[in-house]
Amino acid sequence: MNVLKKAPELRVIGATLLSLTLAGCASYETAPVQRTVYVQPAPVHVEAPPVTVTAPPPAYIPPPSYPPPQATYSPRPPPADMNLNVSVVIRTESDFYEPLTAYGRWVDVQPYGRCWVPSPPEREWRPYCNGRWERTEAGWYWASDEPWAWATYHYGRWDFSPQVGWYWVPQTQWAPAWVSWHEGDGYLGWAPLQPAVRVTHSAPPDVDVRRIPPRGYVFVEKRHFLEPVRPSTVVVNNTTIVNNTRNITNIKVVNNNVVNEGPQTQIIEQASGHRVQPRTARELRRREEATVVSRRRERVQEQNPRTQVRSQVDVQDNTTVIQSERRARELQQRANEQAQREAKQLERQAQLESQQQARELQKQAEAESQRKALELQRTARIEAERRDKELQQKALEESQRSAREAEQRAQLQAQEAQRKAQAEASQEQQARDLKRAQAESQRKVRDLQKTARLESEQQARELQKQAREESQKNAREVERRAQAQADQHAQELQKKAQEQSQKKAKEAEAKAQRQAEQRAAQLREKAQKEIEKNNRNAEKKAQTEGRNRPNRGTPVPVPAPAPSTTQTNAVAPTP
Repeated sequence: MNVLKKAPELRVIGATLLSLTLAGCASYETAPVQRTVYVQPAPVHVEAPPVTVTAPPPAYIPPPSYPPPQATYSPRPPPADMNLNVSVVIRTESDFYEPLTAYGRWVDVQPYGRCWVPSPPEREWRPYCNGRWERTEAGWYWASDEPWAWATYHYGRWDFSPQVGWYWVPQTQWAPAWVSWHEGDGYLGWAPLQPAVRVTHSAPPDVDVRRIPPRGYVFVEKRHFLEPVRPSTVVVNNTTIVNNTRNITNIKVVNNNVVNEGPQTQIIEQASGHRVQPRTARELRRREEATVVSRRRERVQEQNPRTQVRSQVDVQDNTTVIQSERRARELQQRANEQAQREAKQLERQAQLESQQQARELQKQAEAESQRKALELQRTARIEAERRDKELQQKALEESQRSAREAEQRAQLQAQEAQRKAQAEASQEQQARDLKRAQAESQRKVRDLQKTARLESEQQARELQKQAREESQKNAREVERRAQAQADQHAQELQKKAQEQSQKKAKEAEAKAQRQAEQRAAQLREKAQKEIEKNNRNAEKKAQTEGRNRPNRGTPVPVPAPAPSTTQTNAVAPTP
């Protein structure tokens, strides 16, 4: 009771000491001290803020062969005793000296003066490479768990020196992130802005990307942009990607606040397959700065123990607010999980439908290819039989014509021999010789006719046999080629149908049908040309052999017999 009676005096003394303590530091401000009347505490009941759970938006379902990556990072909630209603106020560059000294060292770098160099645990450390990107009303916000992130990623600029390494130039203007953006060829990249870049109300910043070296850029694939960024997940110092991307930096000032737009939200959602959940920059900023303010408040309380009573009451009030916010976040997280489950169910259903359509397309393509192959085989067989008959008919006609010509030549030669024998037999003593010569010439004529007839028949049979064998061989070759090409084409159609079934079933079916018809037409035309070529070669060969063979079997003219001796003329052997 005595303490409650003296509460006004203690409150005045505590407020005076706290104001004197904070008067020497212009860097940090706390909420203004209000007059508090201490009474018996009543049960505190804080209603949770209403949470409206809306239906999940239409899920973006990527192709089945490329499942979207699942982000596994979840923001770390602040401690229960942390007051989120505080913030850090920076008025001069010297306000950074005391908070950052514990995490690095201050060095002089010309022409910027005093700059801060971090002491990173990793050897290949670089700025904007340990954290994640959050979408806010001020553009893309770089959220990091590094203890100096509240200052070095939202104030000032980063630069690199071979002697010092990465160093930070302090400035007092705040932004969600001081980076320039590059986009293209499936990648998104960013690089720290140079210290010389200034952002004003009158004009947008003049960012000369040519002055940013390739080592300053880090790149990730668009589909991994929402995932946590680590040195092992980024691509650094790649001039090829830098040359194949374009500058999309868009920094402006709206209502005295710096806005860094960067890549469009719609492009990120389409590439990652996840809906971007925007957050407020004020919330993210307070979470990063709450640790600094809490540490500063602890030092103030250590210097002035009398203010702890007031702090405990404030912590209790803030705890109830934090619990209500935590319940709201849990409800929101449940709604998000429900939306993700529904999206996965829709994705599985789409995959099953796509697989069913792929199987149907494959069956249709197989049936179509088999039907086309059978049609090609039947057409090739009919064409080969027709050409075989034509070749046989032509060979028969050629052999008959050759036989008639040989017979006519033999008759002409016999008549000529008889006329010569009659003209020379003018005397009676030559009558018997003339008769013998006539008998011999007639016998030779008969032998020649018989030989010519046998040769022509044998030649006709050989030509027919060769033409039949050639036509059969051509038919088998054409049929084999048609079968091989049909099988190969069927395999190609099946492969194409399987690849394209995941896109559009109608397009795959139409394309497979057009390709099958075009291939069948090409095969028919090729088979027709091949058969015609073989037929022409066979005809030329038959004609050449038909003309050459009768000349070889032409009988030698019979000379007139001598009066005293009988001469026997040998018939040239038939080859």
